[in-house]
Amino acid sequence: MLQSSSISPKRKIAVGTVTRNRPLMLGRLLSSYCKMSLPEGTEVHFVIIENNAVATLSEIIKDFQAQVPQHKVSYFIEPELGIASARNHVLEYAIKNDYDLLTFADDDEEVHKQWLIELLKEQSAYNLDLVGSPVRLAPLDATFSFWQTLIWTAVDENNQRVENRHLEMRTRGHAGSVRIATGSWMGNLDFFRRTGLRFDTSLGLAGGEDWRLYDEAKMMGARTSWSPHAIAYETVPATRLSLRYYYRRDRDHACMVFRERFRKSPSKSVIRLFGSLFARVYKTAIALAMLPFHPQRALLNCAHHLGSSVGFVQGCLGMKTRHYVKIDGN
Repeated sequence: MLQSSSISPKRKIAVGTVTRNRPLMLGRLLSSYCKMSLPEGTEVHFVIIENNAVATLSEIIKDFQAQVPQHKVSYFIEPELGIASARNHVLEYAIKNDYDLLTFADDDEEVHKQWLIELLKEQSAYNLDLVGSPVRLAPLDATFSFWQTLIWTAVDENNQRVENRHLEMRTRGHAGSVRIATGSWMGNLDFFRRTGLRFDTSLGLAGGEDWRLYDEAKMMGARTSWSPHAIAYETVPATRLSLRYYYRRDRDHACMVFRERFRKSPSKSVIRLFGSLFARVYKTAIALAMLPFHPQRALLNCAHHLGSSVGFVQGCLGMKTRHYVKIDGN
């Protein structure tokens, strides 16, 4: 059963979840919601959007509602494929129904028991418009092969370095400069009502809608921060544990980044391209030199630099990515 913990005055919170073709992973996320402690006096409403043409999750949602009978659970279909469209569906629903705050966690994650309390504590302390927090890797699956374990270890080490960098920024008083993704996210709906800001659906299946929203929010004067205490855990399926996957992911991300730069400043982005490519060639050479000493990190860095190089060129040629056409996990 969901438990309560004292923290703040009554506020209406929509806990948003966007999902597509991951019923088992979604079930684990919903189970973690059931174990989650709630701030005392808050009204919590679970809003689940399936990004699909037809409903396939009715039984899972029915089981979840039975486990949280004291809370409202809403389940909708968003037929227009694209994470931005699905996130906007949640956002519009929460605004229309007069909620104060909206959260997101990804459907391949599970949240810590104190996740919602810690997000709200950070938001309330500074009257923030956006709050983010760490997404750590869930424990290593014992059934992974040697190669999959090697890749998982490299990804986990990289993830820890990013979290430590964000923690250092917070310690120096620069938490407001940490870029916030929707893997672990809370938004103040008054800000979205006032500005009209929404996730950019023009990105389609390319991804990156959360980075773009963060950048646009900052330009609109959003107050943001990052809390180290609201932890979510991402399950990395075996299908992702290959250099090919991370090459493809970084290629598609770089393509999206270049198109965003080009949208803002075409000439500057093209000039900057040559420096970006040169830097990646140099970093790839360094990674190869480190291969005998840190093989997992060197291999992942090579995939990253090669993928992002190709992605920048693809973006310059006007190509669009469809990274989220293929769903990993189940």
